Amino acid sequence: MNSNLWERFLQDTSKLAKPAQAKQLISESEIDSIQELLIEVLRGFLAKQDIHIGLKVYINKELKHEYLEKMIAHPPGKNQNLEQWSKEIFGDQKFGMILIGLEEYSNAFAEKAAEIVRPLLQQAGMPLNGLSFLFFMGNYGFTPFGIHKESTGEDGILFHLGPGLKNFYTWDDPKYNGIAHNSEVFHNIQEMMDSAEEYQLKPGDAMFIPHDVYHVADTPDFSMSFVLDYINPPVDQLENELLQLTAEENFKQHVGYGTPVRLEETNSFLRNRIDIESIGKKLEKAFERKITALKSNGGIRRKSNLIQKQLPISGNFSIQGKRIFPILLDETESERILLFARGHRIHFKKNPGLSVLVEKLNSGEWLTFDTIQELLLTHWDLIDIYGFIQDLLNTEAIQLKN
Repeated sequence: MNSNLWERFLQDTSKLAKPAQAKQLISESEIDSIQELLIEVLRGFLAKQDIHIGLKVYINKELKHEYLEKMIAHPPGKNQNLEQWSKEIFGDQKFGMILIGLEEYSNAFAEKAAEIVRPLLQQAGMPLNGLSFLFFMGNYGFTPFGIHKESTGEDGILFHLGPGLKNFYTWDDPKYNGIAHNSEVFHNIQEMMDSAEEYQLKPGDAMFIPHDVYHVADTPDFSMSFVLDYINPPVDQLENELLQLTAEENFKQHVGYGTPVRLEETNSFLRNRIDIESIGKKLEKAFERKITALKSNGGIRRKSNLIQKQLPISGNFSIQGKRIFPILLDETESERILLFARGHRIHFKKNPGLSVLVEKLNSGEWLTFDTIQELLLTHWDLIDIYGFIQDLLNTEAIQLKN
């Protein structure tokens, strides 16, 4: 991925503040890879029990549910492209399909998407509520739900995969930007066209849309796009989420009990009963862990799917970390280390060799099982070591070579 293209793109968006187009931000080979991975995503989604959540299908602009069973019965084949598959499902009808949370259904897609957007995170930073991805496919003409804006704090980058062209229209106007989110959608598209800014997207192009800007796309011929949601919540929402996270963490900083309130005690004295410093420390710790989990997962908000891969019992193997998914450690607890891998949290017994090993993995070094034992056997037994490697393998934070 060309970091210079991303740098120019960010400049054109005034650092993610206004709509802008980037030409050929992703290469033909990346388009091919993503299209193949989207088949894996769809197969993973259709294999789950409740597919009414996350997927919308429109036929001639109307939301339809009756195609879901047909899609379950006939998922896309591994060697079938999505245009062929969609013809089998929808025939010659004008259709649109939207699927959210792509990263939830394929670790491989999440990894490829994280690679593509890595320069964005390096230059613009990681949003506080992470990244998520969605997918548009069809020949539906104008977006079925009209001229709209995204959810509060969810800026979007649309990556157009083709093969058809996509025309994109934005209304970056204070009178529209000030309209509350989720309060108004416009369907009088033709009437509003004169005041729109128009962009034509070819395969490989990208389009940035701030969360407060109204927009609509026109896709007359079959094409596919995937969208990155770059999620920065309002400050009040973030603080409220952190309060919930802090409660879930169940941090312990006190051994005593609260004392009863005297009936005549006034509200002004109640604040003295609250240990603001203690609460602040708990909030800070919850925030640190939230951000560390995101960093370990390349910024993606949903942690990886756990898989089952068998380690060779012989010990004749090597492992390597993944640079975009660094393994991170929290060593603040007295007895245990908290490890973050692909968004997952795993506790282990303390081991002074663990930080050295993790540093080597994160650098991309291949480590043999003999090397791993040399670093960890002083404080762990072989069962501990195998369990540690197996946990990392199950999260797909490492790759294995026999």
